[in-house]
Amino acid sequence: MSVEAFLRVRIRMNFLDSQTSITRRAALGTFGAAAAGYAFLGGTRRNDMPAGRIVLDYWEKWTGHEAAAMQTVVDAFNASQDRWWVNYLSVSGLDRKAKIAIAAEDPPDLLGLWHRNIPFFRRSGALLSLESLGRSRDDYASVLRPILFGDVQDAAPTTCSSIALYYDRAMFREFGFDPDQPPATIPEFDEVINALTIRNTEGKVERAGFLPGDPGWWNWSYGPFFGGHMYDAATDQAMVNSPGMIRAYEWVQSFPRRWGLENLRRFQGALVDNPSPYRNFFSGRLATTLQGPWVAKFMQEEMGDNLMDYAATPFPVDPSVQDPANPHGSIECDVLVVPRNVRHPDGSLAFVSFLQQPENLERLASGHGKPSPLVKPSGSFIAEHPNRSIEVHQNIMVSANAFAEPFTEVWPEFSNSLGAGMSQIDVLQTTPAEAFARVQEEVQAQLTRAAARRALRESRL
Repeated sequence: MSVEAFLRVRIRMNFLDSQTSITRRAALGTFGAAAAGYAFLGGTRRNDMPAGRIVLDYWEKWTGHEAAAMQTVVDAFNASQDRWWVNYLSVSGLDRKAKIAIAAEDPPDLLGLWHRNIPFFRRSGALLSLESLGRSRDDYASVLRPILFGDVQDAAPTTCSSIALYYDRAMFREFGFDPDQPPATIPEFDEVINALTIRNTEGKVERAGFLPGDPGWWNWSYGPFFGGHMYDAATDQAMVNSPGMIRAYEWVQSFPRRWGLENLRRFQGALVDNPSPYRNFFSGRLATTLQGPWVAKFMQEEMGDNLMDYAATPFPVDPSVQDPANPHGSIECDVLVVPRNVRHPDGSLAFVSFLQQPENLERLASGHGKPSPLVKPSGSFIAEHPNRSIEVHQNIMVSANAFAEPFTEVWPEFSNSLGAGMSQIDVLQTTPAEAFARVQEEVQAQLTRAAARRALRESRL
């Protein structure tokens, strides 16, 4: 496929993203542009399906050991009855391909999404109700309920993650810190960071105690650790320039200020043999890191018998918001939905119901190295979990202070504006207060436009 043709497809897909609903015309237009060389779906059908089964195609984003873990659940479902056969397919570019398939009235029977996709699909009326499953909101961690339930339940969790601070216990012991008493507040954490950071005679960083931008997947998440929030869902108002947000990113900006911007650039740009996003922590160049529970699985894969003596703890917070009973931490959730116009809704719902049985959710969570989305996981789940710090992740998941990205349909735009402001903060071009004043204005305009589109759509119903 030529670059020009690919760009035309991207333009049409971006247009589709901006619509207030998924329309058949928009989808078919995109199909036409993509026909020459644009791979829509990757995956391999199983050839061992018993005769007489009705096939349910299940699109999901996972590959490798994560796909294998879900395949065990799929296999268990297929063996549990003799009517349906779920066919698991790993699909790249899943969310965009799903929009096209749903609009063209040819969706997969089951669809795995990221939680951030739900506002768009829910607003577009693209999801079937799961109310017949009889699940209660109270079954799930409170932070997940806005994701799973709109007016009714229309999404079910597959795997969920909470993000915590991982640290090398051996380094803590070496520098006189008790590895069983990790830092709980930002001042305590700063003391650890400064002690564990090694700089050579020229001032260049050889080992960093912590870097807010490594691996860079949760740069948006520091505000709540300082009492800040960037969005008020109840009023649909941006809060990017709130005092807690500014304090948080003043702390983030303290790293290039204390060690030097060029020194940090050299450290982060150093040539290494391992391309893994976990390389700095696994190699000992980074003493602590913000990471998800799956890191234990990847550590085992990459380090084998040389597994480090690791542990995890809730990310430290400003003393003003410290709440030991309710640790702070961001969460992510993979969800399973049933698109409208599926061929066999009864079969799709049967699989979702099977997956939501606690033993199956826990089997999948263990296979991914993640906590359970349920409020009350079983004792065996915690005891037999492959991540030795899973209890930390579970406590964050069910905490009243757990938080997710702003749950709004404009999050892609919101995130872009926020990222641009943070980039200026990172390179010392501006202060957090100045950067976030601009971002606040941009994001509020995005929210206002989205509200106007919703109102227009509702007036036409």
